[in-house]
Amino acid sequence: MDLKELNAFLHLCQSKHFATTADAMFLSPSTLSRMIQRLEQEIGEALFIRDNRKVELTNAGFKTREFAATTLANWHHLQQSLKQKSEQLTGTLRIFCTVTAAYEFLPTLIERFSEAHPHVDLKIITGDAAQTLTLIDDGHVDIAIAALRDGQSSKYFFQSLQEVPLKIIGPNTNSDLAIAIQSEDIDWQSLPFVMPESGPIRFKFEKWLKSMNIKPNIYASVSGHEALVSMVALGCGVSIAPQLVIDASPVKSKISVLKPNVNPEPFELGVCCHNNKKTNEIVAAFLTCALKE
Repeated sequence: MDLKELNAFLHLCQSKHFATTADAMFLSPSTLSRMIQRLEQEIGEALFIRDNRKVELTNAGFKTREFAATTLANWHHLQQSLKQKSEQLTGTLRIFCTVTAAYEFLPTLIERFSEAHPHVDLKIITGDAAQTLTLIDDGHVDIAIAALRDGQSSKYFFQSLQEVPLKIIGPNTNSDLAIAIQSEDIDWQSLPFVMPESGPIRFKFEKWLKSMNIKPNIYASVSGHEALVSMVALGCGVSIAPQLVIDASPVKSKISVLKPNVNPEPFELGVCCHNNKKTNEIVAAFLTCALKE
């Protein structure tokens, strides 16, 4: 027996009329009759009681109808499951972000993405935010969670996740520097500064320094937002840091958030990739998940 025979048999069970079923299945009555006869020969029992007006199922016919219905349903289910599996995305998605972003933003995004696309392997790379565009340009990562500098090239696609405030911070210790920054009228010009080595935060910090008319006395330049907070906690100088990095820092009790006359501009943290990557199915799927954030 084959699936076509089982389909014809089930239709005949319902119509109980050879001509009706033959017409519905695009068969000649003689062809349909031969198909039913083959089924009866394979089963070894008559499936229908025939007379000139109608056909009725025998006991063997009822059992065969149940078997045929189950077989065709299982075949349809198999086809659907194989189709769904073949349509699921497969491959690897390489994501870059800072350590802080890795535990502040990624868990929700990854959970959502992996639930929708379980066959995509995720490779998470962490590091200094200033590396973002270099890694994207060199093709080492497909997508990044980062901030873009103001006026950044239009070759990058950016989808915002959250606005992040920037804070000016200093040490909260029994040091001369800690005492100096507690003054109501801080002499900014005399303070040592810890500068971000590069990247959007450096750009924002330099813009703030210019607005305050400060020519910074640079004590050190460091990479990584987390390192900025640590250097300040050690009493090395005044610096800048995203609020979410401060909140997550294990040394936040050793720093103070200062209140200058002019506050630094916040930055937009979001999902970033090359414009030509947006058409990649896996990248597009991740961007869709990020939109639900």
